[in-house]
Amino acid sequence: MPHIWIEYSGNLALDTPALMQTVQNAAVGDGSLFPLAGARTRAMRVDDCLIVDGHPDNAFVHVVLRIGHGRNDEQKAALGTRVFQALTAALAPLMASRPLGISMQIEEADPVLNYKLNNYREYLAARAAAAIPMPRTVVGVALNTHAALAALGDAVDAAPYKGAPKSPVLYVKPANTYAQDGAAIILPADVEEVEVGACLGVVFSRRATRVSEAEALDYVAGYRVVADLSVPHASYFRPALKQQCRDGFCPIGKEFAPAAAVANPDALDIEVRIDGDVAQRTSTAGLIRPVARLIADVTQFMSLEAGDILLVGAPPGAPRARAGQRYDIRIAQVGTLGNPLAAGRAGL
Repeated sequence: MPHIWIEYSGNLALDTPALMQTVQNAAVGDGSLFPLAGARTRAMRVDDCLIVDGHPDNAFVHVVLRIGHGRNDEQKAALGTRVFQALTAALAPLMASRPLGISMQIEEADPVLNYKLNNYREYLAARAAAAIPMPRTVVGVALNTHAALAALGDAVDAAPYKGAPKSPVLYVKPANTYAQDGAAIILPADVEEVEVGACLGVVFSRRATRVSEAEALDYVAGYRVVADLSVPHASYFRPALKQQCRDGFCPIGKEFAPAAAVANPDALDIEVRIDGDVAQRTSTAGLIRPVARLIADVTQFMSLEAGDILLVGAPPGAPRARAGQRYDIRIAQVGTLGNPLAAGRAGL
């Protein structure tokens, strides 16, 4: 008699009937193997195994698939691969949000094939980065979209630029610019309005020094939404400190998306609203240097530490907002960030 058995740790809220159906559907496949129709099924919550692999947040799901005799090794391997792929796909949303170990075992009379996958190390690295309230360093890059470079027109070939940049055009948002999601941003008396640069913030999990493009994303813990606020200005190739480094001009989203939850950071939709009205829709698809290439280029000459944030570049045509207004930024798969703007007193 075929049999599906699921054991799982008590700190999981698992829809076991649905998971059993997923396993059975994958095992049945095109019907070339044992159909498993009428298979005995059983799920057991293991409440005394809350601590798995040395950390209390870790959890596990273990599936035993017992089949009848008569299948050759090639057939069993095909069955195991198909079912484990379906199992990991069904549990992918859970794995994206917490540490989870997945294992599967195929039996006839004795265990034949074992499949295992866990994300414990990656999850704990991401959680450690997310626990840092504010970064040590935020580095931004200008002119990193094809549209932003095109917007300069002929000016890019005139002095002092004399051509498009051949290396990343970087600037720093120092610690005085950091602000919390939802906090009121006070605009100095001499600032009538600000440009709201909606940025994908790349958060590092460990020290990155001279990393290759192929390995760059291995250093990423996850992503946050960051607002690169600045006084409107036309200087790109010289540091615009007075325009970009005012107090509170770098609000950082509290939502943290682990790297494993973002399939492709170079294809994320971005939306900016001012007082609830859509002011800009764009995406990260137009980057001149995609995320991995940007990390590789920047770390060739400077190290980025765990918790540091690299802004991949604000889209061109950043919407403007004044005191009394509120902006909200949403980046798909990453999260949201919003702040009201308030007028400062004279002299501030």
